[in-house]
Amino acid sequence: MEITEKADRQTGTIALIFVVIIMLLSLAALLAHIFSVRSKLRRASKQGRAVSASVSSTDRSLTTFTRSGEPGDPINIQFLGTDGQIGAAFAAAGWYRADEIDFVTSVRISVDSVLGRKYSTAPVSNLFLFGRKEDMAFERPGLNVRQRDHIRIWNTGRNGSDGRPIWIGSATKDTKVELAKTNHLPTHCISPDVDAERALTVSELAQTGFVVLDTTRPGFGKETHGFNGEGDPYVTDGQVAVLTLANVATLPLATQVRSPLVARITKQLAGFVRHRLPQAGRERAAREQERQTAKLAFTEPHRLS
Repeated sequence: MEITEKADRQTGTIALIFVVIIMLLSLAALLAHIFSVRSKLRRASKQGRAVSASVSSTDRSLTTFTRSGEPGDPINIQFLGTDGQIGAAFAAAGWYRADEIDFVTSVRISVDSVLGRKYSTAPVSNLFLFGRKEDMAFERPGLNVRQRDHIRIWNTGRNGSDGRPIWIGSATKDTKVELAKTNHLPTHCISPDVDAERALTVSELAQTGFVVLDTTRPGFGKETHGFNGEGDPYVTDGQVAVLTLANVATLPLATQVRSPLVARITKQLAGFVRHRLPQAGRERAAREQERQTAKLAFTEPHRLS
């Protein structure tokens, strides 16, 4: 009996060791695959980095660049503020910081796209300026992962008169997942009306009270019809919205809103500090809220009729 029990324990131990070895080998294979994918993505984006690096921060960039170096989405928004102030403004507006692209997030967005599920912090494909991918990306989820409002933002390396950084970004609306017209791989398709997305982003941020001044400057400088790097058409009036954000202290958490829970916490904190925002921002928020209310009151009867 003792010999049998001893043999059973030895067999169980060997089986456990075997399972642990298999798990460790699987983990090692997964990590190797992740590093391999990252390396391949970096090599694939070498051309995009090189082409975008030729754009000086002192130049008026007109578009982003794809990883193959083709012109991407048009630049349509500029910010004056710190990364924390930009993050706080988007968090107060209910937008999320997009996840980085890795093996796990890539698998999740693929599965959620097929199943039509939500993924509030889904990664955005990398576009390039100044020799690097976007410094920040924010999104407002739609009904599912196929639909969302989102923006990629780059630090230009220049500062405004108050010493804060100047950022430029490209705001677009994803409407569906399709096969890219250039390489026939799955990708998001953007809405052609990039000016509508620019206006939506400005309105959402203005209603938070963080926008103390908004003007425009020329981008293309004229009505422009073009195609992004995936072959999607777009049309724009050629203007760039220029937003000056309230120069207030923000919490580090503001730039890392990557879940509904953190979003709720950040929005509650934003409510507490709203009275500290400049009067210009609060007045701009009130005007924008009134404008949106009037717009809704006008469109709702027409939609129902």
